[in-house]
Amino acid sequence: MTEPELASYRMPNGLEVACVSQSEAAALYQEIFVQRCWLDGGVRLSDGDTVVDAGANIGLSTLFFHHERRNVRLLSFEPAPIPFLALRRNVAAHGVSATCRPVALGSSAYHTTMTYYPGVTAMSGLYAEPRGDAQVTGTYMRNCGFHEEDIADIVPDEYQADPIEVEVRTLSAEVAQAGLGRIALLKIDVEKSEIDVLKGIDSRTWDLVDQVVIEVHDLGGALRTVCETLSAEEFTVRTWQQPLMRGTGIHSVAGNRGER
Repeated sequence: MTEPELASYRMPNGLEVACVSQSEAAALYQEIFVQRCWLDGGVRLSDGDTVVDAGANIGLSTLFFHHERRNVRLLSFEPAPIPFLALRRNVAAHGVSATCRPVALGSSAYHTTMTYYPGVTAMSGLYAEPRGDAQVTGTYMRNCGFHEEDIADIVPDEYQADPIEVEVRTLSAEVAQAGLGRIALLKIDVEKSEIDVLKGIDSRTWDLVDQVVIEVHDLGGALRTVCETLSAEEFTVRTWQQPLMRGTGIHSVAGNRGER
């Protein structure tokens, strides 16, 4: 079977990456490398740390962690096949010490249908809603300073949505399979599946985790549930909203155990 053709994007920091869309890669670069969104909230990394990247997409977050400190080891998850191909290529091209897994994470093990957005792959997910997700993108672009006529030209009223079959596994099963010990940072960016991911973490796995940073879509009280879950696991919790996410209902949550 012939692999799909990927685009290439040279980021402003000089790194060239495989991607599905150059414009999407440029936006992700701004969030991850310029705004350093995953190391806000008091999150810190050290040389030799292990990071779990749940929702890696094409791998820019994985690359960021790799370049942030020396000898960082990663376990990265991306269920959508085309972004996973880009993730795998980027890890290989840049010598990242990462195990890449083509599975979604959830509260139990099963197979299901995921909604994949070819035009904006990072918003794909198990709970995608094409019209609402397009509205979120429009709000994000307004916060970035785009004019309404430009947004109307770029963002459709409803995203094209393609169903794809994916395997779902629990994070605890994946961590055990990978033989991980201490996890310095668990990063979760899974487009409305964040509570499912947390439900798939057993007490033994929680004991391995020092820090957590999560993008939370605050639907049905999700933000409160995430904060309560982390507090129950004895994390000190901080919440905030990135300026570009203002008005979207998307918040950031960090949990830190301190010195152990």
